[in-house]
Amino acid sequence: MILHPPLPVADDLSQAFWEGVNERRLLVQRCAACRRFQFPPDASCASCSSTELSFEEVSGRGAVFSFTETVSGARHPYFQSISPYLVGLVQLEEQEGLIFASNFPGSEYADLEIGAPVDVEFQEIAEGAVIPQFRLRTVRLAER
Repeated sequence: MILHPPLPVADDLSQAFWEGVNERRLLVQRCAACRRFQFPPDASCASCSSTELSFEEVSGRGAVFSFTETVSGARHPYFQSISPYLVGLVQLEEQEGLIFASNFPGSEYADLEIGAPVDVEFQEIAEGAVIPQFRLRTVRLAER
């Protein structure tokens, strides 16, 4: 049995996001009225309630907003198999409060700190299933 993380399932609101991820592009919903980005996608803008929303590509650059090491309590078999693992939140540079959850591939707990720069990378977790992850910029440079 091959273990992999849970596979993403797109719905009507997130379909454009997942299509972008499969193309290795990070697309985030943006309001035409107030120009605020929002994630996860929703039917109306969380800032002004407008329903004039579209998806725009963002840089994929950000900073560690928070992090932790999960050592127990994972319910999905994949996460049980890789425990302990790192997980956290990343704030994208485009806007304060534009937050994504992520693992931190290639990082150790001691590598992480609040504000550390990260870049998106796209990881194929199963055939045809891609997810965005954020890698520490310093780890990326060290691996070259």
